[in-house]
Amino acid sequence: METTIIGPGGVGLALASCLHVSGVDLSFLGRQHPPNPLFTTEGIHRSGIFGRAAVPPESLLFHSTWRSLADQSPDYLLICSKADALEEIGRGLQSAWPHFDSEPIVILCQNGWGHFEKMTQWLPAKRIYNARVITGFKRAAANRVEVTVHADAIHIGSLADAPLAPVRPLVEAISAGGIPCRASPEIEADLIAKLLYNCLLNPLGALAQVPYGTLGEREETRLLMESLASEIFAVLEATGRETHWPSAEAYLDSFYRELLPPTAEHHSSMLQDLTAQRPTEIESLNGAIVRMGAEKGIPTPVNHALRTLIRAAESRPPAEPQ
Repeated sequence: METTIIGPGGVGLALASCLHVSGVDLSFLGRQHPPNPLFTTEGIHRSGIFGRAAVPPESLLFHSTWRSLADQSPDYLLICSKADALEEIGRGLQSAWPHFDSEPIVILCQNGWGHFEKMTQWLPAKRIYNARVITGFKRAAANRVEVTVHADAIHIGSLADAPLAPVRPLVEAISAGGIPCRASPEIEADLIAKLLYNCLLNPLGALAQVPYGTLGEREETRLLMESLASEIFAVLEATGRETHWPSAEAYLDSFYRELLPPTAEHHSSMLQDLTAQRPTEIESLNGAIVRMGAEKGIPTPVNHALRTLIRAAESRPPAEPQ
């Protein structure tokens, strides 16, 4: 089984470590050519709550072009980049697609909503699967990732009702390599669950610069999160999206009792992006809710306000050195 990871960030590094442990042949494609020297001298290192794993440099192959990727013709393509890179990746894969020996399975690992629909502009819908990742990662260096928190297994499934059998070997390899993973027939509801979780926590955690648990302890941020949930459920009902909960109240009960405690010490990846002056995923999160709400005439003022504040923070000039 050959797998290519596009976008060797925190998620990509962690999945690579799992797949190597399971004996999967790995390759990478990223924006940096040649790759960071740390990959070619030290390999990949994973630490954290699922233990240590390493991928030696000689086990890493880096593609420099889409045609080079097609010539290898991997079984799976794991797209682990940020959402803002999806158009570039989609167009690149479209150019390479006729040259694959057989059509690979594409797995989208981004937070948020709308990525499947975007990718179908360039690739066949039945070859695209989504992954719901509700695990926290922290990169100490370009080639090192720490698994910091874990709320549930990675779920992989199809929004196009494609069969799950083709992804089961990948799911089993990831699980055997150290991070729980399973094929899901309810991937839409799974993705919506992650969307809810991210919309409530990511922007507030980034703006307040506090861990998730603190947001749940403070009355003012609880009120904001509850308003966000109410708006999101109104949009989901209007658009006919599937969820695991019948109402915002039922979701919030589960959120405070089951979902928030395991990640209470986690800091928002959006805060990490703002600190590093990288684009955030706000348009795929609260921005997606605002757009869906506008299409159905559902007001989403709190989601809109957070989206506006994060976009303002993204455009903030770098701090002057002290």
